[in-house]
Amino acid sequence: MRVENIGVARAPRPVVQKQTPSFRRNWAEHASWGANYVKQKGKTNFKLFSFPDAKAVFVEVADKAAGALSNVKERIVGVLGLTTAAAAVGIHNELTPADENSKIYPMENKGEGVYEANNIDAKPNDKYRYIVVTKDNDVNMVKDPYSKKQENIHGWSSVYDTDNYEWKNTDWLEGKDPRRIVRKPDEPLRGLERLVIDEVNIPTLTKEGTFEAAKSRIDTIAKKGTATAIELMPVENAYSKQWGYDGVDKFAVNENLGSAEQLKELVDYAHGKGLNVIIDMVPNHMGPDGDYLSQTGPYIKGSGDFGNLLNYEGDTNKNVRDWMTNAALWWAKEFKVDGIRFDLTNKVGSDYLLRQIAVEVNEHAPEVFLIAEDHGHKRHSITSYYEPPHITHDEQLEFVDHNVESNRKGLKTSPWSIGFDSEWDSQYKEALEKSVLEPNTFALNDLDNYLKTSHYRVKYGYSHDEIGNEDGTRFIPKYMTRHFNLFISVDGNSDASKGQKAAHAAQDLAELVVSEGFKDMTNDEISKAEKSFGLNRFIPKQELINVFETAVAKQKLILGTVMTTPGPKMYFQGDDEGDLSYFKFFRELSDDKAKRIANPQERESIVNKKGYDTLETAARPDCIIDSVPMGGLYKNMKQEMVKFNSDLMELLNNSEVLAKGEVVATYKDNQHLVHSHHLKLGNEELLVIKNYGYGFHNGTYEYYGFPQGGNWKEVFNSDNKEYGGSGYSNAGRDDINNMNQHLSLAPNSFIILKKVA
Repeated sequence: MRVENIGVARAPRPVVQKQTPSFRRNWAEHASWGANYVKQKGKTNFKLFSFPDAKAVFVEVADKAAGALSNVKERIVGVLGLTTAAAAVGIHNELTPADENSKIYPMENKGEGVYEANNIDAKPNDKYRYIVVTKDNDVNMVKDPYSKKQENIHGWSSVYDTDNYEWKNTDWLEGKDPRRIVRKPDEPLRGLERLVIDEVNIPTLTKEGTFEAAKSRIDTIAKKGTATAIELMPVENAYSKQWGYDGVDKFAVNENLGSAEQLKELVDYAHGKGLNVIIDMVPNHMGPDGDYLSQTGPYIKGSGDFGNLLNYEGDTNKNVRDWMTNAALWWAKEFKVDGIRFDLTNKVGSDYLLRQIAVEVNEHAPEVFLIAEDHGHKRHSITSYYEPPHITHDEQLEFVDHNVESNRKGLKTSPWSIGFDSEWDSQYKEALEKSVLEPNTFALNDLDNYLKTSHYRVKYGYSHDEIGNEDGTRFIPKYMTRHFNLFISVDGNSDASKGQKAAHAAQDLAELVVSEGFKDMTNDEISKAEKSFGLNRFIPKQELINVFETAVAKQKLILGTVMTTPGPKMYFQGDDEGDLSYFKFFRELSDDKAKRIANPQERESIVNKKGYDTLETAARPDCIIDSVPMGGLYKNMKQEMVKFNSDLMELLNNSEVLAKGEVVATYKDNQHLVHSHHLKLGNEELLVIKNYGYGFHNGTYEYYGFPQGGNWKEVFNSDNKEYGGSGYSNAGRDDINNMNQHLSLAPNSFIILKKVA
């Protein structure tokens, strides 16, 4: 087909402005990108960052979408001899004549890769996409990287209506509700010490896996009183219900979970229940399915372990940094979240992007706090206090731009401070995990060190990563796997296969122990069940009970250590209830099912590696909270765990020293594997004594480092019978001191003493 014979009217060639624009990153600039509907005019303005050397860029608008992006592109890109932008439109019209309501508008080249088309006839929910004619005459049909509504990751974008929800809890938004935790530049970390985060995954909170259904779980969390905040794993748009870290539309809500309006309603609902809402963002990569950024503009710098990496410091990078910064501002401003957590910031590839995000959020949403998942271990600058700036907002951004340009030219620099408010404390997590799973003097040394330095970082024992990235089992089965050394009790063709089989056998054992009929089973019946789990050894009934109860005690010890370390804290959904449901890695890409049909070995390979099929429909049902019922010997376990955590939370609420006290002393009893930390705030003093060892101390425990002077009494004991413990107690005593300790301390338990005189 010859281009000149198409016979279509030629569109005027866009005029390129000669001057280089200076886009100030004020709020109007941030809000101008993408498709912006102007209600007063009934028109929409479009603004795109694309290739600076593109021959032409157009926006196509339709009242309904016709076909998938990829299919249209494949039909057009192969046409050779393209010489003009008008020809590009002609080719498109000839190949896709289906919709008479589809209109194509040229976008004006503003320079530096910025293209605009204003006052376009497009209303909310109308479909649109961009046509990018590259310098090499490729014709790319692409969705909007700023798309705020994207029903199909391979399809057209939709014009978004910002007036789609009326917020109800205005006192919360105005900062009048004292339960709201806020960050302000002149009050670093104000309130973050009150953060107790319940990390949640919308698809597994309920059977439905939607924003609407999640409100019932919000009710449960609020009623328990075991958290002050929820953290939503990413809800960035992806093909299926999943963990959320494969998002490809950084501004759009995953429509499989519900609409943007329903997410707003969920946030508003949580605020009404007194819960802060943190949302998880993924600035370090694009998901592997539905990523069209490389066809849209110079957004991508290469591929990484999880998907394409973003061009934050390469050629033509400023608008890419602005794009991700705008995404953070979008979630903060549009969805009224109280905090944002950024996934794997150590993999972002640009500390200056992180610095820019902190500067811009501080300017435009100063009440919103920022948390990093960095794992850098030596990069404490990420949580340096955000000091009042001595330079203007624009000057701070110029500082970032200047230094990124220096880096691009090979003069490596780094910001002196990134300015986030907190970060996940993975060192603390690793030390705590070792102390509980493999108690020894080295583990206690690490725990002692990181507990003392974790004040402003988010403490946790297990997150979605520690559960789902390994084998999908919670702490209790993980401990049973290790204690019984199930790796050598299963058959397998590889270490990976044996490891997965061992983990899933432990899960089966845990589910057996809490089943209604377990209490009446004989050892012969148990042996037969264990063989069906793939075990080649027999574990007697009483041993199963003993190890299971040890695991429960250890889980309480993990939670207690976290909750008694000052500063922000976190646990994963259901851990405060002793939930045994899996949290498997699950996701479904748009071609996964077809791949499995075409090549059955695809599924077999995944199952051999993970121990299960990762398709949403296969894995997600096992991950829904409460999918493992508690019965028989442990019918009260959930209530006991909730009571334990609720009482601990009540103590935290009534003892500021647990939230923001100073760790004035620690002590390691390496002989008994006991660790203590002494907290003080004003006149209030608490002593937390944690037994990671297996020794029973019935009125016999004492240690050299007990604080001198004053008397103490027990105010909390994790071994309380109300919590399912054995009942070791120091209750009723107010004469505990360094000369008269004689403490009762059960294995895998902790006690909290309060100074009374």
